[in-house]
Amino acid sequence: MEMTLLLLLLCARVCYTAANSRLRKFSVIQLRCNWTTALSYCKSNHSTLATMYNQEEYEQQKQLLRNGISNAWIGLNRQRYRLKWSNGDPVNASAWPSLPSENQYSYCASMHTNTTWSLCTDPKIFMCYGNGPGDSFPQYRLIKQNLTWYEAQNYCRYNLIDLVSIMNERQKEEVKNCGMNSTTPFWIGLLYDDWEWADGGKSAYRKWSTIAPYPKENILRNYTYLMKSLEDIFTVSLKNKCDGAICSEGSVRVHIIREKKIWEDALNYCNKHHDGLLRFESAEDLSAIDQQLKGTNLTGPVWIGLRQSSLFGFWVWTNGLSVNPEDWSNWEGGIWPQLPLSHQCGAMETKKGYKWVDQDCLSQLYFVCEELI
Repeated sequence: MEMTLLLLLLCARVCYTAANSRLRKFSVIQLRCNWTTALSYCKSNHSTLATMYNQEEYEQQKQLLRNGISNAWIGLNRQRYRLKWSNGDPVNASAWPSLPSENQYSYCASMHTNTTWSLCTDPKIFMCYGNGPGDSFPQYRLIKQNLTWYEAQNYCRYNLIDLVSIMNERQKEEVKNCGMNSTTPFWIGLLYDDWEWADGGKSAYRKWSTIAPYPKENILRNYTYLMKSLEDIFTVSLKNKCDGAICSEGSVRVHIIREKKIWEDALNYCNKHHDGLLRFESAEDLSAIDQQLKGTNLTGPVWIGLRQSSLFGFWVWTNGLSVNPEDWSNWEGGIWPQLPLSHQCGAMETKKGYKWVDQDCLSQLYFVCEELI
């Protein structure tokens, strides 16, 4: 096996890359192999087989498929049934004791007077959470449109933040109260399936072909791939071979520190415990971790790794890279803070768009660290 893998590694080549972000990149490898060999290759040369967190990342990975590579492995594979919130929040399993009685297909939770489980492909109305005009923090919103759970997830992520997640009894009552006008159960963001990503990413994004996969007890379709010609994710057995594999590189994990500090102390904390304050050097950087930033339930701005030079007045990231007004930036209202200023540091709003604002560096704010993985 080791010799076979070595020969494959020597013959394989990177065909295309996408998502030009320091935080998250995808590469497609031309390599005729099964899923486990593809995973070994990615781990040896990149990071792991690719994870998808949203529709945008799905589109980025699909664009990598070119002539000679009509299908490629991705990281989604069968493990064991687990509970997952759509936005990646941790699930308190003891709070949801009534699980589906049979481990078949994928099941999603809906609420009305009680919590019930249905096939995720059933159409239902659903509840999102997100910020509307004038909202200072996310609100619950019942959407009276019948969609599958996966379609509802995409709707919420595109228009608001995500399907609603419930972390305690108070939130459960709030969700029930918001859904009182409904006469039928509505989807919430709780998923129960046996699919996991190879990198351990807490992504509940799924884009199955037509219907959810068959139970593994009946047909051994335990690994997933993309096809250039079709707009879905497909499942096959380990015996199948694909033309290539999509690897991910430069992934990052975000840590929101709920302890208020001045900017300098926040920087020192992140440097000591992680890999520094969070930096965005391109729109792709922001897109790469959009899903991790959603659902923070914080109000007001948080420190990021951006500050103004006290000597020259221009804005600079903590790695020394300056923010050029002619390049990409994400300032609130598109307005570059007026110069010269002094003792000003960069913060990020915690609602959709994650716009930058300038704050006095001595202000006490929560902050965001990054950890490169």
